[in-house]
Amino acid sequence: METATDPIVVVDPDIAVRKAFQRLFGDHYKVNCFSDSEEALQFLKQNTNTAVIFSCFNLPGRGGTAFLRASEMIVPQAARLMLTRETSAEAVKKTLNEGRAFMFLEKPCRPEDLANALETALAYHRQQAKDRAMLERTLAGSVKLLIDMLGLFHPEAFRRTATVRKQALRLAKEIGIRKTWELEMAVMLSPLGEALLPKQILARYRAARSLTEQERDVLDRSPGQTRDLLQNIPQLEKVSELLFLSARGFDGSGFPKDGPTGSEIPKISRILKLLTDLWYASPEHGPDVAAFEALMIKKSKYDPELLEAARKVLLDDLAEDRKGQISECYIRSLRPGDILIDDVLAENSHELVLSRDHTLTPTTIRRLEHFHHTTGVRQPIRVERHAVLEEPVKASG
Repeated sequence: METATDPIVVVDPDIAVRKAFQRLFGDHYKVNCFSDSEEALQFLKQNTNTAVIFSCFNLPGRGGTAFLRASEMIVPQAARLMLTRETSAEAVKKTLNEGRAFMFLEKPCRPEDLANALETALAYHRQQAKDRAMLERTLAGSVKLLIDMLGLFHPEAFRRTATVRKQALRLAKEIGIRKTWELEMAVMLSPLGEALLPKQILARYRAARSLTEQERDVLDRSPGQTRDLLQNIPQLEKVSELLFLSARGFDGSGFPKDGPTGSEIPKISRILKLLTDLWYASPEHGPDVAAFEALMIKKSKYDPELLEAARKVLLDDLAEDRKGQISECYIRSLRPGDILIDDVLAENSHELVLSRDHTLTPTTIRRLEHFHHTTGVRQPIRVERHAVLEEPVKASG
């Protein structure tokens, strides 16, 4: 029997059933047994890599069918199996249709039949995980291309994404978030609503100038605009909800006014709220003690554990931020993979062309060339350059 690292969850009020699973599979799998659905759902929220879920039909509380349906929302890649003495056609139909069960097994079930069912369910889970990973990579590439293009035309709105993404990944590692796809997508797409806002409102907000009630309302509704844009795209439905709640304070302040509070707010939304506000409070070179002190003035808006973890990670790692060689380059010397240390500005108007922490690509370098030929770009440009690089982009014309 192959050893598996992803958890197996068994939910059954019968202690004999739970002991049987531990006895049969405990040496090869991480078997986690629960007697009620709510405790099991809490476990699933903390272990989203769960591979297989077994449930009985007559589960106390919400019932086995409703439990399986709820578990699908948390761990969609897990194979869900119903193990029960109910044999009526109605019970089977309800389990398969409403509970979205992968398999229906009758009690009592022979050990060899249970082992075969588990192996089949694990194979299903592995295929689901493989398909999802492929889809996520494809979607991530499409989103990155979209953001790169939007960043060229709306640099003010998208200037924070590269910085916040790095900080989010660092914070996720610190607090034990293993799968970061939704977090990265949320960070990259978070400025979409902002890009649709009037520039004068954004300028006043970034300059910490007072806003009228109407202007504040328009600003607060930008997460809703982002949700409206994304909620109909497959695989981004959850990301759209995370973004919708990213302006919600831990204390219940912000937008939406009647939303969740405290730990009821999704963790990714809490991370976005914290890191976005930190970005606006930080100087050009990144977060410092003063930036965190600025957040502490209204600390009730932030998850205290996340705030402390961010302070620890982002301040302690400041010296590690720049590991490559710092170079001052003219546009003709820029290379794909170079990371901008400073904002790139127009020569005379000081208009933002590309934001700091942007990783250059052949497309963005050519755009800098074209912009310089027509308007002018302030040079030299400071970049972080690593040892292994692609060839420089040939100058156009």
